[in-house]
Amino acid sequence: MQALIQVLISEMTGDAQLGAIFGTAPAVYLSEAPESAALPLVLLRLGAGRVSHDFSGNLITVVQVLFQIIAADINTALAGAQRLGALLDNATLTLSTGSLLSCTRTTPIQPAMPGFNSLQNAIYTAALRLECQLFNAA
Repeated sequence: MQALIQVLISEMTGDAQLGAIFGTAPAVYLSEAPESAALPLVLLRLGAGRVSHDFSGNLITVVQVLFQIIAADINTALAGAQRLGALLDNATLTLSTGSLLSCTRTTPIQPAMPGFNSLQNAIYTAALRLECQLFNAA
């Protein structure tokens, strides 16, 4: 799944429109971001349940991907999630270990009520879920 993570991060950090929304190339974290991380940022998580289908040795694996855009204001979080959805929904990308057949948005963008960090600053999140189908030929 490392190849999938790499291509998703590359697409995000190389997108000029997402960079304009964030004011810089987005910082992407695969687990919890450190407390000192500058906002806005993106958390990228792969779902634990993967489904694989074998077609005469050709393997298609379906992976759930969750993006959480975390920002200091709701407009940035929502705009970042919308751009990320536009960038990756129905995308077809080449991986180092095969092909990404498609990424498909599985739910609408989900904003969350504001939370607070350890400095008691409000933080806002918007979540985007995609289902990615990876193809590896025999």
